[in-house]
Amino acid sequence: MPQYNLAFDPILLSGHTARLYIDASNSVDVRVVAVGPLANHAHDFGTLTGNLLGQDDVHLDLPDGELAQYRFVARGNFDIHLQHPVGVDQYRTNASDKGTRSAAWRIPPWSRDPQLPELLQASFWRLSEFFVLEDRTPRFDLYPYAPTGQGVEAYVDFFGWKFALEKLPAGEQGQTTIWVSGWPASKDLI
Repeated sequence: MPQYNLAFDPILLSGHTARLYIDASNSVDVRVVAVGPLANHAHDFGTLTGNLLGQDDVHLDLPDGELAQYRFVARGNFDIHLQHPVGVDQYRTNASDKGTRSAAWRIPPWSRDPQLPELLQASFWRLSEFFVLEDRTPRFDLYPYAPTGQGVEAYVDFFGWKFALEKLPAGEQGQTTIWVSGWPASKDLI
């Protein structure tokens, strides 16, 4: 499956089936009826004079029975941190702390720095991928770089694919697993 590829192909095509995990204990098995592009949406999160936490973008919401696959690019001098679902840190590790710049995992404004190696830019592009099922949108934390006295304009460009879905009959399981939001519970391996 093409998830996290550089070309940003749709993860599913018409006729494909998937098990969509909404969280660690809830999933739905679906078949893709149709796939279509979502043109660029430039969202204005406002002028940042400090950290802006838990921001929603209702333009990412979809009608019932639809899934979206998005990626984003920061268009300003700020980092983005993704919570999906709300309050769940998508970039966490044992020592990460989203409230501390040096201990957080965030996506920087790579498109604004032509000095970054192409490989690093491609990595940030891949890492920005997330999914939205119907109206279960994530929240975004935005962290401006200093100085912020005059404020930092916070535009984020979103790009994506949308999928019209139908529920599979009881007993049928989707072939591709997609964690729409949340993350599977960890278990000790050793």
